[in-house]
Amino acid sequence: MENLYIGLFGSLLILDTTVAFQFLISQPLIACTLLGWFLGDAQLGLQIGIYLQLLWLCSIPVGAAIIPEGNIAAIIITALVLKYNQNYENFNSVLICALLFGILVSYIGGELVVFFRKSNQYFLNKILSFARGGNLNTLTLINFLALIFHYLLMFILIFLAMYVGDLIFTYVLKIPLEWDRYFKYSVMALVGIGAGLMLSMYKERKNQFLLGMGLLSGCIFFLLR
Repeated sequence: MENLYIGLFGSLLILDTTVAFQFLISQPLIACTLLGWFLGDAQLGLQIGIYLQLLWLCSIPVGAAIIPEGNIAAIIITALVLKYNQNYENFNSVLICALLFGILVSYIGGELVVFFRKSNQYFLNKILSFARGGNLNTLTLINFLALIFHYLLMFILIFLAMYVGDLIFTYVLKIPLEWDRYFKYSVMALVGIGAGLMLSMYKERKNQFLLGMGLLSGCIFFLLR
């Protein structure tokens, strides 16, 4: 039943990516925090969101680009960590295993984008056909059906991914707890990779100035604490 709620809530957040709302709540930093709140641990959701936001900061769904769907991965990873994290005793191993599985799901989601674009073309042709016939009342219905279609497909993907994730984590939980300290180096590498990807966005001089101001402000805030 919990996977059902995760699917319903997660699919709603994913609609924000390109289909509706456009409030940026689908970004991992916000989506993970909201899902964490929904599942009873907003703080842990925020922590996971910071890790994932760094990884997907440079992946922007613009134009015809096909990118891994980091928003879907964020939902899956956060849900699995919240379900199987045992009071931080196995946090590192659970996070890394969830991340690897989530990345796989994100590539499946990227392929679904191609299908969505083809289906959107079908809906667009229907809209144009009704518009030429002067039947404007049907346009709203078609747009609504397209939104529901996208939502249902995302729900199915998340629900199935959670089902497979539950099967995988029956084996992940068998990893000895003492091994978790080795996985912490993978988490540190994850943060390092994310920071490196973020720095790649500051190649232009104007962005370097913003980065410098941000670092300076952070240092001043740290010293004044």
